[in-house]
Amino acid sequence: MLKKILFLSVMLMAPWIFADDTPEVKALKKDMPADVMQVIDRTVACNRWRGEEPTTKGQIERVNKQLTTWRCDTIDADQAALAKRYQNNYDIKSRVQKAKDIF
Repeated sequence: MLKKILFLSVMLMAPWIFADDTPEVKALKKDMPADVMQVIDRTVACNRWRGEEPTTKGQIERVNKQLTTWRCDTIDADQAALAKRYQNNYDIKSRVQKAKDIF
């Protein structure tokens, strides 16, 4: 049972562990609050997977799984919530906006 719980915990964290950590993304996340870093990771990942052009059933399934894993269906609302939460913080809003342009 403990192994199962540990496995599920790791799987839930996997998207942020395996996020795109290019120097550009690392720079955007530097010194940001955890919620901002997660939205930046998700924004970049969603851009990447939305840009895929799958040609086989397997590729389509993989892309759809990644879009679900990264919760791409709610990323726009989550970005808007961050913009509202940090409405007086130009740096945070700027970094989230720059993340939209990656991929």
